[in-house]
Amino acid sequence: MDALIDYWNENVYPQTNVELIYSTPRMYIDALKEEDLTWPTKYDDIFPYADDAESFWTGYFTSRANDKKYFRDASHTLHSSNKLFALAGIAQHTTEKEA
Repeated sequence: MDALIDYWNENVYPQTNVELIYSTPRMYIDALKEEDLTWPTKYDDIFPYADDAESFWTGYFTSRANDKKYFRDASHTLHSSNKLFALAGIAQHTTEKEA
């Protein structure tokens, strides 16, 4: 990894202005703070849930609820049609033995 980083920084960095470094989550957060970004507030499809004074979850219960229902319904339909197709194939290729 060190050789790749060194090669990039010596040969590619001057043209792209993208420097590779080892980083930590703290360095990443500090870099974001330095950018002084304004983060958008989402209002769609979230239901905040707090399990501690400063621990909030969103999307825990309602994240894409309609999509999940459509997917479940489609899965049930596919499963049922697979069963019916298999039963039809079995019925078509079986005969009763005559006594």
